[in-house]
Amino acid sequence: MEFIDRKKEIKRLKRALESNKQRFIVVYGRRRLGKSTLIKRVLGDKDVYFEAALNEPRVEMQLLVNTIRMIYPAFADARYESWEAIFNHFNSICDENATICLDEFPYLVKKNPALPSTLQRLLDSDQLRFNLIICGSSQRMMEKIILDASEPLYGRADEKICLGPIGIQYWKEAFSLTARETFEEFSIWGGVPRYWKLREDYDNLWSAVEDLILDEHGILSDEPNSLFLDDTTEIAPYSSIMTALGSGHTKFSALALAIGKKTSDLSLPLKNLREMAYITKEVPFGESDQKSRKTLYRFADQFMGFYYKYVAPNKSYLALGRYEKIMKRIRDDFNSHVGNLWESTCAKAISFNDLFGHEWGMASRWWGSVPVIDSNGKINGHEDIELDVVAESLDRKKILIGECKWNAPDYAERLFRVLKAKVSKIPLFSNREVTFVLFLREHPIDESVITNDSNVHIMYPEDIIELF
Repeated sequence: MEFIDRKKEIKRLKRALESNKQRFIVVYGRRRLGKSTLIKRVLGDKDVYFEAALNEPRVEMQLLVNTIRMIYPAFADARYESWEAIFNHFNSICDENATICLDEFPYLVKKNPALPSTLQRLLDSDQLRFNLIICGSSQRMMEKIILDASEPLYGRADEKICLGPIGIQYWKEAFSLTARETFEEFSIWGGVPRYWKLREDYDNLWSAVEDLILDEHGILSDEPNSLFLDDTTEIAPYSSIMTALGSGHTKFSALALAIGKKTSDLSLPLKNLREMAYITKEVPFGESDQKSRKTLYRFADQFMGFYYKYVAPNKSYLALGRYEKIMKRIRDDFNSHVGNLWESTCAKAISFNDLFGHEWGMASRWWGSVPVIDSNGKINGHEDIELDVVAESLDRKKILIGECKWNAPDYAERLFRVLKAKVSKIPLFSNREVTFVLFLREHPIDESVITNDSNVHIMYPEDIIELF
């Protein structure tokens, strides 16, 4: 698989390393995103790349010395008593503006908590002739090291790159997929390069899913636990929350009830899961993130969403090798699964894009209970309504409201009629000029129905991908 995207990150790294001043660079993000590959692409022949492990400090120091000696034979074959001694000697013999990268930096800190203080003294000495890169997969630890004011390295980074997943638009071209195929594949592998690299070895999506994820010996069969261990030694709260979320418990209170914990016990693990970008918090369009009482949680990571919906609840079943029934369940439900990605991606595509004569603000879902008015004008109960995509134009003149469908062809006229009927019942959107959009997997049976109305539109997977 070719190296995909990361142009912005490479540009920032090269600019920093090619400057006349020595730079301290921090790169972090969850495992499998290609951090090490990214860094290696900007290092030169006289730069040192060192990947740490959970060895004792003395062992790690000697391994670093051996690595340096491979590039700088003049590096003395001596017994170094401290990290500081190693860096100071390297500073005296390295090429001007060389670079040392300490990958998996949190491993070094776990075994030697004083290491950040050592690096602080080196950086503050203003005598360094080399650049320093630290990199790690423990997102919470890396952020604490550089963002916590009580930490020695706080405020000293010249570049801070938090690497995220690669966008859906890049995978379509890289794997020569149709737009529909791209959404289907992305709904499982997300934007994680390592997963796509593994997928590349299989003829089709389903054989890859069975062999890599469902099989108890598959490389990704226990992937979430491996990811959690980068940030915590106690994975039970995280795994429990994700399992409950995969079972459809999206409200704070419902999650607590499903897990058997007090809501107060969930606040911290939910916060950490959000910081690790595995889940996200939602409130209805137009409501405050801090004040709304309608908060819902949903998966932000595609692989995690797939895993905790289909794999985690069936671990015992899969251990018996009963892949066929689980695979059938996945395939029968797959449109619904991809539909969740389709909905969130359509909202992202609309956000801050110029479409249909307007530039739109941040798009999101809306849901709520609206009064049902009877023929006498009296309230006769309430009706729950949900809108998939809602955005307001930046000039506040229009509202965009969309319905997302990931299924077989339907009648556009019927879908628009149902959507308009829902909107007409919601007081929040009364007296607003609305642009209606259908986001469809396939062309409708009666596509020509929209040609006479400038306020109704249809968008397809290829249209959405092109907006990124």
